[in-house]
Amino acid sequence: MALGKHRQDLILLIATISTVLFGIVMIYSASVIVGYTDFNDPKYFFKRQLIWAVVGIIALITTSNIDYRSWKKWATALMITTILLLLSVFLFTKGSVNGAHRWITFLGQTFQPSELAKFSFLVYICAWFTKMQDQVKSFRATFFPFLGMLAVISILMLMEPDFGTLSIMLASVIAVFVVAGMSFQQFVVGLGTSVVAMGGILAVPYRRARILTFLDPSGGSDAVKYHIQNISIAIGSGGWFGVGYGASSQKRLFLPEPHTDSIFAIIIEELGLVVGIAIVAVFSLIIYRGYRIAAQTQDPFGRLLAVGITTWIGFQAFINLASMLGIVPLVGVPLPFISYGGTNLMISLAAMGVLLNISRYTGDKDAIVVPQQKRRRGAQHAQK
Repeated sequence: MALGKHRQDLILLIATISTVLFGIVMIYSASVIVGYTDFNDPKYFFKRQLIWAVVGIIALITTSNIDYRSWKKWATALMITTILLLLSVFLFTKGSVNGAHRWITFLGQTFQPSELAKFSFLVYICAWFTKMQDQVKSFRATFFPFLGMLAVISILMLMEPDFGTLSIMLASVIAVFVVAGMSFQQFVVGLGTSVVAMGGILAVPYRRARILTFLDPSGGSDAVKYHIQNISIAIGSGGWFGVGYGASSQKRLFLPEPHTDSIFAIIIEELGLVVGIAIVAVFSLIIYRGYRIAAQTQDPFGRLLAVGITTWIGFQAFINLASMLGIVPLVGVPLPFISYGGTNLMISLAAMGVLLNISRYTGDKDAIVVPQQKRRRGAQHAQK
């Protein structure tokens, strides 16, 4: 089989683009009241998301045509850039939004560096584990440096604060560590460290309030209770087939963030549980195809990167959907490809492009040695 000649995963591509288009349609409905109230333009969020979708699809097409192995060469530069960007939110911030400094303004557009960090840190970790594959089970050479890198990124993101994005990032890189060959002893020590760190993170009052409200809906924070109650009303009102597209009552300034984190509740209210189940099915398909690509990839770097990207998208979708359904405490993360948010959409689509590029090399053992072969051919050609 010729290297890179077989087609990319068309099922994964169609599922991704279809989800993006569906998200644009739902953002138009979910944001019409907020857009009119805040910006005197009912199409405000719809138009902006449409622009970001075009940019994101261009990013997907671009990254799907870049040899995924090139990212290994750029890993260190990406990591340094991301750390500088995470620091920049405190220097060039557009101001506090809901008590957080997560955005910078560039050319009149807002950009969230933590979204880029999900991708660049993942690329760096995959490249690093590929380099350290003979020492993965070593505490000194691999485990403790890995914890040190996690600590640096975690501190920067918690200072913003952005615990939701951080949890997604941690899930993806830990999955990479497991697939790379984490030992049982490392798992036990890592689990203990995570419990201690999580205790400190959840000690922050507003995070603790979300946990308490989840455990006891009658108590806890009034703001969190209000949000959860209106999510329940929206989902409960939808039934199997919904109240009709555009007919949601909860988007009329009752449900907070109806076009971002809470858009799934609006979808259920307007289109019903049938469509909600279909969304879960599509994300399940995306996750299956992603892990299938990883399982069929011979190159260690490609396999780890496919696992990391798939875990990122899958875990983010699970956290959003599970928090809307009351399975886990309310966490402020967008639903991939559907929720409003330009940076999240663009970076997620770019990552899916990388995954699609990896799918072109599945089952090809030559993918590991091809760069060296190309260099040798180039040298031979130069000699001739």
